[in-house]
Amino acid sequence: MPFQISALIERFHLSASNAGWFGFFEIVSLSVAMILAMPLLGHLSHNARAMIGAFLIVIGHVLVYLGPGWLPWIWACAIMGGAGYGLIFAAFISSVSSDGNPDRIYSLACGGGLVVVVAAIMAVPWTTSAFGALGPFLTIAALTILLAPFMRALGRDNPVGAAAAAQSRTALAAGTLPLLAMWISYSIGSSMVWSFADQTGLAIHVPQNVIVMLSSAGIVMGFLANMFGAVIAGRVSRVLSLVVGILGTALSCLLTALSWSEVTYCAGVLMYWIFVMIAYAYLLGAAAILDRSGRVGTLGGGCDRIAYAVGAPIGGMVLDHGSHLMLGVIGFLFGATLLPVCIPAIARALRRSQTSGKISQCAMGSHPDCRAVLNHHPCG
Repeated sequence: MPFQISALIERFHLSASNAGWFGFFEIVSLSVAMILAMPLLGHLSHNARAMIGAFLIVIGHVLVYLGPGWLPWIWACAIMGGAGYGLIFAAFISSVSSDGNPDRIYSLACGGGLVVVVAAIMAVPWTTSAFGALGPFLTIAALTILLAPFMRALGRDNPVGAAAAAQSRTALAAGTLPLLAMWISYSIGSSMVWSFADQTGLAIHVPQNVIVMLSSAGIVMGFLANMFGAVIAGRVSRVLSLVVGILGTALSCLLTALSWSEVTYCAGVLMYWIFVMIAYAYLLGAAAILDRSGRVGTLGGGCDRIAYAVGAPIGGMVLDHGSHLMLGVIGFLFGATLLPVCIPAIARALRRSQTSGKISQCAMGSHPDCRAVLNHHPCG
């Protein structure tokens, strides 16, 4: 997004605020599309929804490149592209939610997403040189076309049957609200601090080249964290991984905002990349266990992006009227305060959902150890 906004400013000589509205409309439409994808397009297959999303992304970005600098036109293209992203994310989440080990798939996918981001960043200078200031929009369109064939792997159907859907409802009612509340608060807190991480570094005289280098190092650390998350998925408690990811992110935000030297600042930024990537994958994994149809995952993903967008202006107001110290403390409280309140309810709902899921599989004869499952069930 930063490359897109910079391209709009350079090509059409827009003000920073007018160009910034492109990002706002794209994020909002992405979030809304994620939330509404299941209710409105749930009858379509996963790959059909993803292909519609890819089509919208390509058309929206090409129209920006070919069209005028008229603000309503640019904003309409942002809405179209954002909706495309939302449909792809929703299709992916719905497909993975039925997997036996969603945490592993989400960890691998988040790591793969970082690889795509790096590829896009590397391609931007070439497309800008070849196609002008709006080259970044063609970069995204081209990458979408190249990756579209892989969307067939999402599958045509959601294999969650009536029995599995029924067992989700109890856990859904018990665990969804705590998970969403914790997720939203966490996203607001991390956005408050991370949106102003560069300014924090400059305030303590961290060299600009170090701040830029940290972006590359952070992506590498995030990728490694996702690979680690994939390795431990199914071997380490999901709840423990979730707590470590969220608490680690909150502490890294606190350390970044309270940094007193270049070393502590670098440590805070790298810690953020490590823990935020683990937390996001396991938040989606927990949502998948609560609801195998993907409704909670898509709702949580949409709310996450809205909350992240809201966190930036809140952080700005804190800095305008306070300090980096205040920003770090408030960001930490947003990120971690709901953990002791919500985690017990989430853990109970996850256990209930997993046990009920195994009972459903036994009823269909598909679980490998039905006797042990039934012996540990109160109705067995």
